Amino acid sequence: MKPTASHDLIVIGGGSAGHAAARTAAGLGAKVALIESAEPLGGLCILRGCMPSKTLIETANRMRAIRDAARFGIRVAEPELDVDALRDRVRSLVSDFRQHRESEMTSGRYKLLHGSASFTSEHEIEFATEKGESRTLTATTFVIATGSTPSVPPIPGLAGTPYWTSDHVVHLPFLPKHLAVLGSGAIGMECAHLFEGLGSQVTVIARGDSIMGKMDPEIGTVIEAESGDRGIRFLKKTDLKSVTYRQNHFSLSLEGAADSLEADALLVATGRTPATAHLGLEGIGITLEDGRILIDDRCTTSLSHIFAAGDCASPVPVVHLAVIQGEVAGKNAIRLAKDGHRDTAAVWNRKSAMSGWFTEPQCVEIGMSEKEAQEKGITVLTGRKDYSDQGKGIITGCQRGFVKVIADAENGRLLGACGTGPLVIETAHILQAAIELGVSAQDYLAIPHYHPTLAEAWHRAVADLADRLPVP
Repeated sequence: MKPTASHDLIVIGGGSAGHAAARTAAGLGAKVALIESAEPLGGLCILRGCMPSKTLIETANRMRAIRDAARFGIRVAEPELDVDALRDRVRSLVSDFRQHRESEMTSGRYKLLHGSASFTSEHEIEFATEKGESRTLTATTFVIATGSTPSVPPIPGLAGTPYWTSDHVVHLPFLPKHLAVLGSGAIGMECAHLFEGLGSQVTVIARGDSIMGKMDPEIGTVIEAESGDRGIRFLKKTDLKSVTYRQNHFSLSLEGAADSLEADALLVATGRTPATAHLGLEGIGITLEDGRILIDDRCTTSLSHIFAAGDCASPVPVVHLAVIQGEVAGKNAIRLAKDGHRDTAAVWNRKSAMSGWFTEPQCVEIGMSEKEAQEKGITVLTGRKDYSDQGKGIITGCQRGFVKVIADAENGRLLGACGTGPLVIETAHILQAAIELGVSAQDYLAIPHYHPTLAEAWHRAVADLADRLPVP
């Protein structure tokens, strides 16, 4: 027998997705509680992710631009980093972002409970307070938004050493002379370019025969070349076998492109793991895949009254999508709690999801890739424009970047896009909107693009494939 619910909705996790779910549901008149165990409030993005990391990257980009000033007719001395001033800037900005989020979470729109939660049945959780007290809470619906944690492989000798994860980097413990980065995914590559920009020597250790495996292969080729020009070294098809740390120095035993590597700091950037291990999900029948909660486009789990959003569930773990999923989950949870049905359910669109990497140059992917289209049996056409052959790209000095657009060969509908180049994440949103709305290549070309701008490259890429579409 289902217990009498004390809440319409209980949200577990107070990051971007959880706050969005609770805020949305409370705005629809629901009785909502949000449980958050971390202090201070704010979530990964604000405290240890997007905001502090991009603040550091902004400084790295400016130092790199100063070093490159002579190419643009400017004579300037080698820039010198003030590490303490940079740390102070990061702390100040993060404090502002955190205080804003904290004011939203404590405004009274929903009940904020400090502690942890685990399911004891499909409609009950055990809530443990920070003081060790526990009690049972019940709800008609739930949203799980517990985020993720850094994934650290069990490498002999690593435990107990002062290695870094992304959680440490945002505090800039010190500026190493030589940084070793284990992993060439988004975190590894952004941090490699961050520390290269700040003045460190960087070596990236990658297990595969190419870097940035989740991105379009052409993007990886460009970024590897650009990185190499600036002194970043790649050890591909290489495994880290063991770690030794003595006298503030790492000695790494390798197998592959090198036998060993010495470094002042070691960043372990081997991905993130959904934070679902202690929620009791298996006991109530929630379906997981490698710890990730499986959800549909309504953010529903394998139990119809339990929803999930953000990094613990999303196949594309990025913040803007976590917020969208949180809002979708909040709306659908309350529709179910209030009306008992989901006939007008809100949805999130995987087909137009965007992933951006703040390397230098930036990288972006939107929607469907060529590989995904092939797997789905869709015949596609691609259009491409190189920045080295594009007005504003030439002005900015971009030598290797490009943008590429993918469309259905039968009807011209835009399905996906990718690219690497100056500010490409910033300019890609118009493509994301077009893909979201199902715009055809022919209709996209009717959108004016100001000249000369970097955004024009997308227009030229679409024009490239439109010329090869069948005449209506």
